[in-house]
Amino acid sequence: MEKLDKISFIKRFIEEVSIHFLREESPVIIQPGFENVRDIITLYAKQTNLLSSLLVLLENNFTEESYILLRSQINNFMLIEFLCNDDSSKKRYKEFTMQPIKNDYKFLKDLRKAIDKGWLNESDYPNRINKFNECKKELKRNGYDLKDKYSMIPLTLAGLAREDKLLFGIYISLYREASKHEHSDPTSLKVYRDQILDDYSSDEVFKMNLSKSNTNEELMILNMACNTYFITLSHLIKYLTNNHPHILDTYDKPKLIEIFVNAVLLDDTIDRDEYLNELISKYN
Repeated sequence: MEKLDKISFIKRFIEEVSIHFLREESPVIIQPGFENVRDIITLYAKQTNLLSSLLVLLENNFTEESYILLRSQINNFMLIEFLCNDDSSKKRYKEFTMQPIKNDYKFLKDLRKAIDKGWLNESDYPNRINKFNECKKELKRNGYDLKDKYSMIPLTLAGLAREDKLLFGIYISLYREASKHEHSDPTSLKVYRDQILDDYSSDEVFKMNLSKSNTNEELMILNMACNTYFITLSHLIKYLTNNHPHILDTYDKPKLIEIFVNAVLLDDTIDRDEYLNELISKYN
């Protein structure tokens, strides 16, 4: 399937998912105790927008920039996997929800250092101390030892990847390569420089070409992005079916099964026959 055909196909799939699974613009009610499910599904909504944005970049031949969105998509997938494999105490979800407070705590510590060095004025941040104390109080209330630097480290992709063989494989292949473009690795910058003299490489004499793109990688990135989207959906639906089937009771079941089947057929990480039989039996 060529690039434009593939893009057209995935756009139709995204539309189906947005209407029939994410139920865009339809009311959603989440009962107390199911906040983790709410956030997992919302993460997949973000996954959908990331892929839609990536398609726009590829349609306009911004291959290198699309790598950055692919990296975000993989990040999102790993978070969903992390949360879908939580224990009954929801330990992982608690860690997930504490990330903003951990980040605020770190930011406020860095802010204090900048004020101490004279880079910033204390008067410009009148609530800094109160906010810092509130963060400390909330972290302690949730069992964090502020002196233990390891417990205060926010979730990282490297850490998530160590949880699962599939995640580790994705991390060392897709994520690592995409990170070169996110962090502007020198090897990712050559595409913007055109060689203009035969006797000199593009490292020595060149002109900038902002419209140049590595078209050889377009289909590879597109396939990576689509596969990540399909895998995430099939794993997410398996999680909901096995753990929270009541949440799917109000959905259009035939349409939902159709979407799930398409996702599973494009996901080679699970036993397709077993999964489909299990899914169909639950919704007949």
